[in-house]
Amino acid sequence: MEGGEAKAKLEVHVREARDSDREAVFEFCRRTWSWGDYIPHVWDKWLREANGKVFVATVDDVPVGIQHITIDKPGEAWLSGARTAPSYRRRGIATAITMKCLEYAKSHGVKVARLVTESNNTAAIAAVQKMGFQPVAEYLEMELENPPMAESSGSCWADLSQLDIVWSYLQASEVYRLAAGLYTVLYHWYSLNRHDLKRFIANEKAIVYGGKGGAVQGLILVDDAVAGGWHENALQTCYIDGDFEAASEMAKFLLAHCHKQGVGKVYGFTCNYPPIVEALERLGFKKPEAKAIIFEKSL
Repeated sequence: MEGGEAKAKLEVHVREARDSDREAVFEFCRRTWSWGDYIPHVWDKWLREANGKVFVATVDDVPVGIQHITIDKPGEAWLSGARTAPSYRRRGIATAITMKCLEYAKSHGVKVARLVTESNNTAAIAAVQKMGFQPVAEYLEMELENPPMAESSGSCWADLSQLDIVWSYLQASEVYRLAAGLYTVLYHWYSLNRHDLKRFIANEKAIVYGGKGGAVQGLILVDDAVAGGWHENALQTCYIDGDFEAASEMAKFLLAHCHKQGVGKVYGFTCNYPPIVEALERLGFKKPEAKAIIFEKSL
């Protein structure tokens, strides 16, 4: 009888988060990872951002789960920060919040929603697939401390005169297809369109490889948002495209830049494309134990 009561259906309510939820939320986020959780560091920002919402699930008016959603581009939403209090896991809390997020997204004209989970989180993978999300891309978060000086050839910072050529290169790229046309900043994935590419190039955050022939044969997009977002003296790659030679030469160009600028760490985010992964490993990047799987659902 007691076992039946323990599994009784919960009366779950989902609403927008309030500042007063902070203590209860921070408490069940305290042991998400061995070092804690990033939620306390972004809570105030999330509650005040114009393009996003935090939804909270409550049982008896007590917060037991949260999820964050942002609408970054017309028609696209990103879900993150899904957390459930340990004693309420596998009882429909995460599903209830996610469905509320998707309802909110749809009411704001969103056509596709995305999220990420790690390949070793089997419970999360099963849950999101049950809600209709499908895996569309795999990424690796590779890392290199203290970037060394490196000699490279054939690579340079792209300029706007190359925009059309680089965009045409991407449209025919196998890697762009494997990456589902996505790039990442701070573990948040976005569709990579021509406007985004132009912005990266204009901000001197796009490296191209021309090889001996001069035609574009590779591309790396970078961002320094990790310096502010993760409070590290670091830089990340947002997207890498090309064969082994192109990836290797562009990465060496980037490492030389980081060495000269005194950057202490490089996060090598890349689509799980073996020639690129091998090129980074040979340069000293450490491969993670798990892959980041990006899931997508049409609304």
